[in-house]
This record gives sequence, C-alpha cells and structure tokens, in this order.
Amino acid sequence: MEQSKIISTAMKIHHVTNLNTYVLDGNGEFLYQHEIISVPTFMPGSGNEDILYLFEKMKGEEEKLYSYINHWNLHYFGYTFFVKNEGFTIIIGPYLETQPNLYSLSREYHLSSIQSENLKVVCDKIYVLTEEQASSFASFLQQFKSMTEQETTPRTIVSDQNKRSIYIKSDNITLDEEAELVKVRYKTEKDFMHAVEQGDKIAALKLINSSNMLFYFSERFPNQPLRSQRNVAIVLNTLLRISARNSNVPAIIIHRISEKYAYEIENTNQLAELQLLKDRMIEEYCDLVLENSLRKYSTMTQKVIEHLLSFYDKQMNKDELAELLSTHPSHLSRKFKEETKMTITAYQQMLRIKKAKHLLKTENLSVEEIAWIIGYDDPSYFARVFKKETGMTPTQFRDGDEQ
Repeated sequence: MEQSKIISTAMKIHHVTNLNTYVLDGNGEFLYQHEIISVPTFMPGSGNEDILYLFEKMKGEEEKLYSYINHWNLHYFGYTFFVKNEGFTIIIGPYLETQPNLYSLSREYHLSSIQSENLKVVCDKIYVLTEEQASSFASFLQQFKSMTEQETTPRTIVSDQNKRSIYIKSDNITLDEEAELVKVRYKTEKDFMHAVEQGDKIAALKLINSSNMLFYFSERFPNQPLRSQRNVAIVLNTLLRISARNSNVPAIIIHRISEKYAYEIENTNQLAELQLLKDRMIEEYCDLVLENSLRKYSTMTQKVIEHLLSFYDKQMNKDELAELLSTHPSHLSRKFKEETKMTITAYQQMLRIKKAKHLLKTENLSVEEIAWIIGYDDPSYFARVFKKETGMTPTQFRDGDEQ
C-alpha cells in the first residue's frame, strides 16, 4: 500500500470528523497532519505532546483502537495497523465530552488573564461530542485500513436533459476596461479601510455591499461559490485587522477578534451565513475601533494602556512599568493622567470593572469566581469596589438592566 493512499484516506477521515488528524509511521515521524485546533503552550498536550505520548503507548500493537484522555480532559482516538510488516498510526482529536470549568482550570493552573482568554477561545472551538458521536468516529477510524484498499470512485450517472453552462465569462473585456476596474476596486478598498479606521460602520457596510466589490473570486472558482465567499471573508478579515491596527487598537484585542473570525469563516457552510458573518465582522471591528482606538494618546501612554489590557488582573508595579518604558515613574504617572484624565491604578480598575460587567452578563460564574478572574482575591472587596463604580452590587447588576 502506498503512503499516498494512507494520506488520502486520512484526509477523508478529517473531512468527516472535522477533528485534527495525524498519521505517523513506525518511527513516530509524521506523514500527515491537519490541525484545526492548535493547543496553546500553557495547556497539556501542546506541541504534539499528546500525539507523541499516545503513539508511544500504542507502538507495536497490531490493529487496535485506543482512547486517550489527558489531564484537562481532552480526548483522542488512535488506531494502529500494519502493511507489509510496516506499522502506521492514525490519531484524531482533541474533542470534549463536556464543557470544562474554565474558572477552575484557570485557578488551578494559575493562568494569567491572557491565558484564560485564550483557553476560552480554544475550548469554544473544540467539539463537544455525545457518546454516540464519539462511538461513531471510533468505528469509522477502525475501518481505516480497509478504506485505503477500497475503490471509492463512484459510478457516474448523467441526466439526459440538456445541460447548460452556469458559468459565462466574457472574453471581450479590453485591457483598458480591466485596468479601470482594478482602479475602482483599489479606490473602494481605500475608502472602505478609511471608514473602518473612523469606526463608521454604516459607510463600511455600504461600500462592502456596493456593486464595486473590493474583491471578487467567482472567476477563479466558477463552480465553488462557498470557497469563493470564504476567500472574500478571509480577505475582509485581513483588511479589517489592518484598519483596526492603523487606528492604534491594541494588538492583543485585534488578535482575539481576528482568530475568532478566522475559525468561524472556515466552519461556516452556508452562503447566507457567510454574508451575515461578513456584516457582523464589519460592525464588530468598527465598534472595536470606536471603543479602543489609542491614536489620540502619545506612544508612551499607548504602551501603558496595552500593558494594562494584557495584565489588568495582575498587581501593578509602577516602578517596573516605568523601567520597561525607559522613563521615570513620576513622569509616567503625570503624563498618563494628563492624557487619560485617570491615574494608572484607576484605569486598571476601570478595565477590571468593565470585564466584570461583561462576565456577569454573559457567563454563569459566581461573584467569587469573577472576582478572582479579574484580579481581586477578596470577593467582598470586589463587591464594594463594583458598587462604588456602578451604583449596584454585582448580583443586582446581573439580575437587572445596566445603568
């Protein structure tokens, strides 16, 4: 059996399960790997650690199915088989059986706010499989060897109705007309990015939905409309990311939204949903610019704010922060307050309360858990600070409408 057949069959496994898929030879060398989920470095199993660990446990076993669960309850399936005395292993995963308690994991492993955010993003991407779904995937994996040996090309039956081409391309367009079309597209792209940089979602949506499309892939993929629209969405995400950065939105915030939409784009399988997704991307990026643009501040103040956004849950040491920015602590504090009308400590507290309000409205977490997540060891103190800032206790805020 040629390795190409093994790889081809592994690709089919991936398309059916939509899980990360790996094929290793008898020496533990990767013949094929397709990853949708990248396990962060702070989680067990990162850097293919789980895959190689499972491979070592399975090595030498003949045509057996294995199920592996790591410390954080990430599940994998592995299957070994031999061809002409040469061993191969295919592994799929990770998947989950239940949604993990992110608060407990963050606290147990002392994760920072950035790591906790990344953990939530990753866990949102990992499939939660029912027992029946997992069992079906396991059964499917056990058929791997036989699938490589079977012919899968279907017998084609052609309707005897007259077929008409649905793709008509005009060959009569002149070079001048093509150059003019390119010029219009680039101007539209420039206008679109400017609108996003100003946070003007109405103008941005109007431009993206106008007849002067920024990017058009149908001529490249005449019979693949879904692939064409995915490419449009990918390019759109790139333009939005650049526009947000041009407006001095902190890089960490841009990274989070960009990664979220990159995953959604590849996992949206309907044209109508992709169109709604594109509109939602534009609106969210524009809101991001309006809420987080730092261009009105000096470079030093921008760096302080970006630092606070990344480490708002940690104890702030102004002397270390000033040293990091090669300035004096007094000058740093004075300049920051002059530009933001807030002290560094007050700005950090504002970020904490803002995060707490979001968690209270969107997550089923206790007040104690939220207090810890945003950096308060004492839930009672957090509740007092929250009430002072909002006029309500955390529980009142969760149960009522934001004032």
